[in-house]
Amino acid sequence: MAFGFMKEKQTLATANRLKKMADEVTFSERPDKTFNVKAFGAKGDDEADDWRALQQAIAFAYNAKGGGTLFFPPGLYRISKPLEVPVIKEEKAVSWVGYSDKTTVIAPSAPMDYLVRMRGGDGHIKGLTFRGTDPLNGSAQYAKVCMLATGILNKTFSNVSFTWAKVHGLQITEEGNNNLCVFDQSCKFEQNGTVVTGSDGSGSGDRVTFSKFEPEAGNVHVGAYLKIGSGEGSVYHINAVSAKGITVSPALRSPLRSGTEYKIHIGSGLQTDRGSDNNVYGIHDCHFVGNAGAGLVVRGLYGHNVQGGNFDANGIAGIHIGSGMINTTPSYSNTINHAYFEANGYANVILDYPSGLSIIEPLLAKPVDGTAGGVASIASLRGQVFDYETTSVLHNGRMYNFVNESTRNFASNSLETSKITINQSASLLGNAVINLPEPPKHHFKEELEIYVENSGGQPVQVLCDFAKVNNKAGRVGVQAPAGMGYKITAYYSRSLDSWMVSHTVPMV
Repeated sequence: MAFGFMKEKQTLATANRLKKMADEVTFSERPDKTFNVKAFGAKGDDEADDWRALQQAIAFAYNAKGGGTLFFPPGLYRISKPLEVPVIKEEKAVSWVGYSDKTTVIAPSAPMDYLVRMRGGDGHIKGLTFRGTDPLNGSAQYAKVCMLATGILNKTFSNVSFTWAKVHGLQITEEGNNNLCVFDQSCKFEQNGTVVTGSDGSGSGDRVTFSKFEPEAGNVHVGAYLKIGSGEGSVYHINAVSAKGITVSPALRSPLRSGTEYKIHIGSGLQTDRGSDNNVYGIHDCHFVGNAGAGLVVRGLYGHNVQGGNFDANGIAGIHIGSGMINTTPSYSNTINHAYFEANGYANVILDYPSGLSIIEPLLAKPVDGTAGGVASIASLRGQVFDYETTSVLHNGRMYNFVNESTRNFASNSLETSKITINQSASLLGNAVINLPEPPKHHFKEELEIYVENSGGQPVQVLCDFAKVNNKAGRVGVQAPAGMGYKITAYYSRSLDSWMVSHTVPMV
């Protein structure tokens, strides 16, 4: 759901006059093409309503031949209405530049769907904070979205903050394709979204209704999260919203009865909606901190590269890749490289429909209330964890791959596996015994290799106190032959609750 649903209209009665003025400004007259918003009457003094002045400056810059740069001197620019970038047929570059995101702030003074609707191609957004709260009215979260971006192309964001919106910091919609964007130099997406707590919900299957809470009026949207209880399996993706209820996936694990507390986590730091195959994003060393839902949501797009960055204290997850719903557009060709995850609520990374995804050496602290730590903190909301075998994680020097439980395909190309060696003296009587460890807590492929250097002329008994072995009772296990110089391989099947064991022909 896009929160930018206001009707297109002429934002200024003087638009034609501004266009004429802009056409008269030639390059020779304004060689730097920089338009200071204070020259249009903006105060930036935290008191005046700067909406009209800023809207005039925007209209002027976007109608100027060749575009230019909007310059915002340090100040807090309070606005009573959303700022609209006009629809311009001519391709031109217009940049928005402030002194820094600490000193140059745009904030609302009245309720609105978004602070800014950004359009158009090329240009930088640099050194600005888009803040969804009004500091003079108890820091009320007046803006649902700090920036709604529609039909943008070739945008570069540097040292920009999106913070304290009711829903999303920055929402890039599927309206208009070819959203080629780069976020770098410490862009910040912080404290966006809302958490609703109640006990008036009831339902079963994939449907929940509410006796008091009204989801649509409360800004619940497709992509928000329902949380019931605690621990693994307590979070659901919201697939559809009506006035009185929601549809979720997966289906409720047990019926929800009125009186049981629930939480709905609304909003994210940056949400990119489904679009064409030309949506490529570079997200470099950015900060996603304290957002109610996920820090970053990547929904059905192509070519996201997350390099470094901090995903800290987000209510549900640091990153959610995929739509949360099955049989929808996958998110193609993504990488997450050396990113840092700490104190996220449910999981560090949620994967629900990825294809061609590589996660490379993430730093993974254990989530606060949900999945286990380490690789287990990269999880799914659905039972079918990864929909493509092209998903892989390199963590602490080990490669973890997709497990196709439906076909029992346990082939692995892990770079490294856990290893046990058997070297039993021939004087010992009875089987050489191997006790397999507890099953891994994550859903990735993990092999255990047992190297039999010498079984001492006795068979090798493979047992487990924690799970079955080849679908047999764990204390019975399976028996591998006596021999020298061969390998036993074990891998855990979550669907069978069993270690699956095979061995090579002994080399005598």
